[in-house]
Amino acid sequence: MSRKITLIVAVVLFAAALFLNSCKSYDVASRYNSQYIKTSTGKVSAEVPEVFELGYAMLALTDLAQQDTTIINHNTPYYQDLIARFGKYKNHKGVMRLNADLSRNPKRIKNYLDGLYALQVKYNRVSLKSNYRIDLNKVDFKGYALLLQNFYKQTNFHEFYTQHEDLYHEMVQNANSLFTFAEVQKSLNTNVKGYQIILSPLTKAYAGTMEIKGRGYSECIIFPPLATAQGTRYMMSDMMALNKPTE
Repeated sequence: MSRKITLIVAVVLFAAALFLNSCKSYDVASRYNSQYIKTSTGKVSAEVPEVFELGYAMLALTDLAQQDTTIINHNTPYYQDLIARFGKYKNHKGVMRLNADLSRNPKRIKNYLDGLYALQVKYNRVSLKSNYRIDLNKVDFKGYALLLQNFYKQTNFHEFYTQHEDLYHEMVQNANSLFTFAEVQKSLNTNVKGYQIILSPLTKAYAGTMEIKGRGYSECIIFPPLATAQGTRYMMSDMMALNKPTE
Protein backbone atom coordinates (compact mmCIF):
# COMPACT_ATOMS: atom_id res chain seq x y z
CA MET A 1 0.00 0.00 0.00
CA SER A 2 2.68 2.52 1.01
CA ARG A 3 4.76 2.07 -2.15
CA LYS A 4 1.77 2.75 -4.37
CA ILE A 5 0.81 5.85 -2.39
CA THR A 6 4.32 7.33 -2.41
CA LEU A 7 4.59 6.77 -6.15
CA ILE A 8 1.35 8.68 -6.62
CA VAL A 9 2.63 11.43 -4.33
CA ALA A 10 5.70 11.85 -6.54
CA VAL A 11 3.54 12.34 -9.62
CA VAL A 12 0.94 14.65 -8.16
CA LEU A 13 3.40 16.87 -6.30
CA PHE A 14 5.09 17.54 -9.62
CA ALA A 15 1.69 18.33 -11.14
CA ALA A 16 0.85 20.57 -8.19
CA ALA A 17 4.04 22.54 -8.69
CA LEU A 18 3.20 23.05 -12.34
CA PHE A 19 -0.47 23.97 -12.06
CA LEU A 20 -0.86 25.65 -8.69
CA ASN A 21 0.91 28.75 -9.93
CA SER A 22 -0.25 31.04 -7.16
CA CYS A 23 -0.37 30.92 -3.41
CA LYS A 24 -3.10 33.02 -1.80
CA SER A 25 -5.40 32.66 1.15
CA TYR A 26 -7.40 34.66 3.64
CA ASP A 27 -8.20 31.71 5.89
CA VAL A 28 -5.22 31.65 8.24
CA ALA A 29 -3.20 34.55 9.66
CA SER A 30 0.25 34.39 11.22
CA ARG A 31 2.14 35.42 14.31
CA TYR A 32 5.54 33.87 13.66
CA ASN A 33 8.17 33.65 16.36
CA SER A 34 11.89 34.03 15.74
CA GLN A 35 12.65 30.33 16.28
CA TYR A 36 10.13 29.26 13.65
CA ILE A 37 11.53 31.78 11.16
CA LYS A 38 15.09 30.57 11.77
CA THR A 39 14.30 26.86 11.37
CA SER A 40 11.93 27.21 8.38
CA THR A 41 13.57 29.79 6.11
CA GLY A 42 14.74 28.38 2.77
CA LYS A 43 13.23 24.95 3.34
CA VAL A 44 10.59 22.68 1.81
CA SER A 45 9.17 20.44 4.53
CA ALA A 46 6.53 17.73 4.17
CA GLU A 47 4.45 16.31 6.99
CA VAL A 48 1.34 14.26 7.77
CA PRO A 49 0.03 16.18 10.80
CA GLU A 50 -1.95 14.15 13.30
CA VAL A 51 -4.63 16.83 13.57
CA PHE A 52 -5.01 16.87 9.78
CA GLU A 53 -5.59 13.11 9.75
CA LEU A 54 -8.02 13.56 12.63
CA GLY A 55 -9.96 16.20 10.70
CA TYR A 56 -9.90 14.12 7.53
CA ALA A 57 -11.17 11.08 9.45
CA MET A 58 -14.15 13.06 10.69
CA LEU A 59 -14.71 14.40 7.16
CA ALA A 60 -14.57 10.87 5.70
CA LEU A 61 -17.60 9.92 7.80
CA THR A 62 -19.81 12.74 6.50
CA ASP A 63 -22.62 12.17 4.02
CA LEU A 64 -20.88 14.42 1.49
CA ALA A 65 -17.62 12.46 1.57
CA GLN A 66 -19.49 9.18 1.29
CA GLN A 67 -21.49 10.34 -1.74
CA ASP A 68 -18.90 12.39 -3.62
CA THR A 69 -16.02 10.50 -5.18
CA THR A 70 -13.63 13.46 -5.37
CA ILE A 71 -13.15 14.21 -1.69
CA ILE A 72 -11.73 11.10 -0.03
CA ASN A 73 -9.70 8.32 -1.66
CA HIS A 74 -11.84 5.25 -0.97
CA ASN A 75 -9.63 2.87 -2.95
CA THR A 76 -6.85 2.11 -0.48
CA PRO A 77 -6.36 -0.32 2.40
CA TYR A 78 -5.73 2.74 4.57
CA TYR A 79 -9.26 4.01 3.95
CA GLN A 80 -10.67 0.56 4.65
CA ASP A 81 -8.75 0.48 7.94
CA LEU A 82 -10.14 3.88 8.86
CA ILE A 83 -13.76 2.99 8.09
CA ALA A 84 -13.48 -0.32 9.92
CA ARG A 85 -12.15 1.52 12.96
CA PHE A 86 -14.29 4.67 12.95
CA GLY A 87 -17.39 3.86 10.88
CA LYS A 88 -19.43 3.34 14.03
CA TYR A 89 -18.82 7.00 14.95
CA LYS A 90 -20.65 8.45 11.93
CA ASN A 91 -23.25 9.91 14.32
CA HIS A 92 -20.65 11.59 16.52
CA LYS A 93 -21.60 15.20 17.25
CA GLY A 94 -18.53 16.48 15.37
CA VAL A 95 -19.46 14.55 12.24
CA MET A 96 -23.06 15.72 12.54
CA ARG A 97 -21.93 19.35 12.88
CA LEU A 98 -19.72 19.00 9.81
CA ASN A 99 -22.61 17.36 7.94
CA ALA A 100 -24.82 20.34 8.73
CA ASP A 101 -22.21 22.93 7.70
CA LEU A 102 -21.38 21.19 4.41
CA SER A 103 -25.04 20.63 3.54
CA ARG A 104 -25.53 24.41 3.68
CA ASN A 105 -22.46 25.10 1.54
CA PRO A 106 -20.35 22.18 0.23
CA LYS A 107 -17.54 24.53 -0.79
CA ARG A 108 -16.88 25.26 2.87
CA ILE A 109 -14.84 22.09 2.75
CA LYS A 110 -11.90 24.21 1.58
CA ASN A 111 -12.19 26.47 4.62
CA TYR A 112 -12.40 23.42 6.86
CA LEU A 113 -9.28 21.76 5.41
CA ASP A 114 -7.27 24.99 5.29
CA GLY A 115 -8.22 25.84 8.86
CA LEU A 116 -7.05 22.47 10.16
CA TYR A 117 -3.50 23.58 9.36
CA ALA A 118 -3.65 26.12 12.18
CA LEU A 119 -4.41 23.40 14.74
CA GLN A 120 -2.18 20.81 16.38
CA VAL A 121 -2.38 17.80 18.66
CA LYS A 122 -0.10 18.44 21.62
CA TYR A 123 -0.10 16.54 24.90
CA ASN A 124 -3.15 14.64 23.61
CA ARG A 125 -5.14 17.84 23.17
CA VAL A 126 -6.28 19.71 20.06
CA SER A 127 -5.12 23.32 20.27
CA LEU A 128 -4.13 26.30 18.13
CA LYS A 129 -0.51 26.39 16.94
CA SER A 130 1.53 29.22 18.39
CA ASN A 131 2.33 30.62 14.92
CA TYR A 132 -1.21 30.99 13.59
CA ARG A 133 -4.69 32.26 14.23
CA ILE A 134 -7.81 31.32 12.27
CA ASP A 135 -10.24 34.11 13.09
CA LEU A 136 -10.35 34.92 9.36
CA ASN A 137 -11.63 31.46 8.43
CA LYS A 138 -15.31 31.06 7.53
CA VAL A 139 -15.59 27.92 9.67
CA ASP A 140 -16.02 28.34 13.43
CA PHE A 141 -12.90 26.55 14.63
CA LYS A 142 -13.43 27.53 18.24
CA GLY A 143 -16.31 25.07 18.20
CA TYR A 144 -14.61 22.56 15.94
CA ALA A 145 -11.50 22.36 18.12
CA LEU A 146 -13.68 21.07 20.96
CA LEU A 147 -15.47 18.62 18.65
CA LEU A 148 -12.19 17.35 17.21
CA GLN A 149 -10.85 16.92 20.74
CA ASN A 150 -13.92 14.91 21.74
CA PHE A 151 -13.64 12.71 18.63
CA TYR A 152 -9.91 12.24 19.29
CA LYS A 153 -10.50 11.07 22.84
CA GLN A 154 -13.68 9.04 22.31
CA THR A 155 -12.26 7.07 19.35
CA ASN A 156 -8.70 6.72 20.70
CA PHE A 157 -7.55 8.20 17.41
CA HIS A 158 -3.92 8.45 18.51
CA GLU A 159 -3.65 4.65 18.49
CA PHE A 160 -4.78 4.54 14.84
CA TYR A 161 -2.33 7.31 13.94
CA THR A 162 0.65 5.58 15.55
CA GLN A 163 -0.25 2.28 13.88
CA HIS A 164 0.23 3.93 10.47
CA GLU A 165 3.35 5.98 11.20
CA ASP A 166 5.50 3.89 8.84
CA LEU A 167 3.23 4.87 5.95
CA TYR A 168 3.31 8.55 6.93
CA HIS A 169 7.09 8.45 7.26
CA GLU A 170 7.54 6.98 3.78
CA MET A 171 5.21 9.58 2.27
CA VAL A 172 7.15 12.40 3.94
CA GLN A 173 10.52 11.04 2.84
CA ASN A 174 9.32 10.70 -0.72
CA ALA A 175 7.88 14.21 -0.85
CA ASN A 176 10.95 15.81 0.73
CA SER A 177 13.19 14.26 -1.92
CA LEU A 178 11.26 15.62 -4.90
CA PHE A 179 12.10 19.32 -5.03
CA THR A 180 14.63 21.84 -3.83
CA PHE A 181 13.51 25.17 -2.40
CA ALA A 182 14.61 26.95 -5.60
CA GLU A 183 12.66 24.54 -7.82
CA VAL A 184 9.43 24.99 -5.89
CA GLN A 185 9.87 28.76 -5.79
CA LYS A 186 10.37 28.88 -9.55
CA SER A 187 7.45 26.53 -10.32
CA LEU A 188 4.99 28.43 -8.13
CA ASN A 189 6.37 31.85 -9.07
CA THR A 190 6.39 32.98 -5.45
CA ASN A 191 8.84 34.84 -3.24
CA VAL A 192 7.93 33.28 0.08
CA LYS A 193 10.66 32.20 2.48
CA GLY A 194 9.49 28.64 3.16
CA TYR A 195 7.17 25.89 1.91
CA GLN A 196 5.15 23.33 3.84
CA ILE A 197 3.68 20.28 2.05
CA ILE A 198 0.73 18.77 3.91
CA LEU A 199 0.02 15.14 3.02
CA SER A 200 -2.72 12.66 3.85
CA PRO A 201 -3.36 9.14 2.51
CA LEU A 202 -7.04 10.14 2.40
CA THR A 203 -6.59 13.09 0.04
CA LYS A 204 -7.94 12.53 -3.44
CA ALA A 205 -8.60 15.56 -5.66
CA TYR A 206 -8.09 18.45 -3.25
CA ALA A 207 -5.20 20.50 -4.60
CA GLY A 208 -4.69 23.78 -2.83
CA THR A 209 -2.24 26.36 -1.59
CA MET A 210 -2.23 29.03 1.10
CA GLU A 211 0.18 31.92 1.39
CA ILE A 212 0.55 33.06 4.98
CA LYS A 213 2.35 36.32 5.67
CA GLY A 214 3.72 37.77 8.87
CA ARG A 215 6.25 40.35 9.95
CA GLY A 216 9.61 39.26 8.57
CA TYR A 217 8.42 35.92 7.18
CA SER A 218 5.99 34.38 4.70
CA GLU A 219 5.33 30.79 3.66
CA CYS A 220 3.30 28.80 1.18
CA ILE A 221 1.32 25.77 2.32
CA ILE A 222 0.75 23.15 -0.40
CA PHE A 223 -2.01 20.52 -0.18
CA PRO A 224 -1.30 18.16 -3.11
CA PRO A 225 -3.88 15.60 -4.28
CA LEU A 226 -3.05 11.90 -4.15
CA ALA A 227 -5.27 11.05 -7.11
CA THR A 228 -7.45 12.68 -9.70
CA ALA A 229 -11.09 11.90 -10.27
CA GLN A 230 -14.30 13.31 -11.62
CA GLY A 231 -16.76 13.84 -8.83
CA THR A 232 -20.39 12.88 -8.71
CA ARG A 233 -21.71 15.94 -6.94
CA TYR A 234 -19.03 18.24 -5.57
CA MET A 235 -16.60 19.20 -8.32
CA MET A 236 -13.31 20.49 -6.98
CA SER A 237 -11.82 21.63 -10.29
CA ASP A 238 -12.70 25.22 -9.45
CA MET A 239 -10.25 25.02 -6.55
CA MET A 240 -7.25 23.84 -8.54
CA ALA A 241 -5.64 27.28 -8.66
CA LEU A 242 -7.17 28.58 -5.44
CA ASN A 243 -6.73 32.15 -6.55
CA LYS A 244 -9.94 33.21 -4.84
CA PRO A 245 -11.42 32.61 -1.40
CA THR A 246 -14.64 30.59 -1.44
CA GLU A 247 -17.92 32.39 -1.01
